[in-house]
Amino acid sequence: MRKYHSLDETGPPILLLQAMFMVAARFTANQQSSDGRSISPRVFYKKTKALYNAGYEKDSVTILQAVILLGMYWDGPDDLTECGIFYWSRLGTALAQAYGIHDREIYTDLNHSEKSLRKRIWWTLYTRDRSVAAAFGRPLHIDLSDSTVDPLTESDFIERDEQLQIEYPSDKTQARFFIEYVKLCQLMDLGLCLKLSSRSIQDNRRAEAAQCELGLSEWLAFCPLELQWRQSRHTFLSGVLFSAFYTIICQLQLLQEPDSSNESQKSSFHAASTVISILETLYSHGQLQYAPSFMSAVSFVTLQHQMEASVPSLLHAIRLKLDANLEMLEVLSQTWPIAGMMLELFQTTATPAHFDRLLTAVVDDCHRRSLGETNDTSSGSRSFQRSRLRQVILPQSRVVLQLLARTSQNRMTAISRPILGDVYSDAEVENESAGLRPGEIHLNGSPDAFSSALETDPSAILQNLQEIIRIGRSNMPNNDHHLS
Repeated sequence: MRKYHSLDETGPPILLLQAMFMVAARFTANQQSSDGRSISPRVFYKKTKALYNAGYEKDSVTILQAVILLGMYWDGPDDLTECGIFYWSRLGTALAQAYGIHDREIYTDLNHSEKSLRKRIWWTLYTRDRSVAAAFGRPLHIDLSDSTVDPLTESDFIERDEQLQIEYPSDKTQARFFIEYVKLCQLMDLGLCLKLSSRSIQDNRRAEAAQCELGLSEWLAFCPLELQWRQSRHTFLSGVLFSAFYTIICQLQLLQEPDSSNESQKSSFHAASTVISILETLYSHGQLQYAPSFMSAVSFVTLQHQMEASVPSLLHAIRLKLDANLEMLEVLSQTWPIAGMMLELFQTTATPAHFDRLLTAVVDDCHRRSLGETNDTSSGSRSFQRSRLRQVILPQSRVVLQLLARTSQNRMTAISRPILGDVYSDAEVENESAGLRPGEIHLNGSPDAFSSALETDPSAILQNLQEIIRIGRSNMPNNDHHLS
């Protein structure tokens, strides 16, 4: 701490300061300083990356801290590739392993503060690795069987000045929050990320899901009281922590489709509804802009899947929750630009016409039941029919989404982008929004057709969110998001 408070040449490293400014600039209301200079995240990102590429900083721990923060930069889909989220998160892990931070043997000769800092860095890299894998379906990069780092304790968050023998106490709630978040990420290993790393058979998937359910139950039982989220005693940290908890429940159910039980579907519906309640509470407290950008993605997919309900009142309730989910995603897009593309995608897959068609079918079914007919299909199994090629474009971002033909239980959703330099006219964009592209045959490409195709396998969005990293605007004005 003395180093960071110093004003001389031993003060805070410039590389780390620029990285910290980059992250902080994301959450500033006015991205123009008093003298008119830009304080946008992109400006600080370029500065930080230039310092890193130049080898300006020599301290390995400082470099690693800056690399972790660089992985937080996210303005659009192009920032997910090359020198974006995945690059920096993977680089951070590689550097940490090269420095031996994953091995507790190197901690032997270090003082308490140095040991604690390295432990916090390692577990930060671990949680980042899991969250990226869960959000985008990327393979895991950290195998805990190769690590001997001890679990975090509250004492690891206490800073000590060994020379002056001064102790800087930490916020216990913040320390407990991160410790509990690490435990949630470890549960992802049991029930979620293993699916992304291997093609396990259905029996193994059920066993892994049950094991994860047991782990979630145990985590919930021992979660500190001050971190347990209740709307009546809301705090930002408890909201973020429990949104992660309920998101895992949603993902578990989606990854088991189409064989999830009715109990699992009910649990996921409750989980998705709770995530939306947390989002709305964060918004009412002016805290939503500080929340992670993917908080509302999985809950939307889960609720959309629940629209197979056979009761009109339940279908209306789900529709209201979906609308609330979209509203919260729109607020998040003001902080995280990539959330705007997610918003456009979800608006395309949940159109009013699609809802009206579902409602009409449910009302007709209720009418038949009221007349004594017994052809109730509410508990029928979900069909995974073969899909024809369907294509739809998101008009604002000009992102083309394409569903390829698939066989039973094979999910092959693809999201593509126009080739660089292929700039469309407004008329062509309008044609593509209806499923037409110059020189192509019309393939039933309306948004409703796209949404209907997802009904057969709604987890396709979850399993293929990583495809968003391959898309971008064909005519982005500033395509210099990284320096060579």
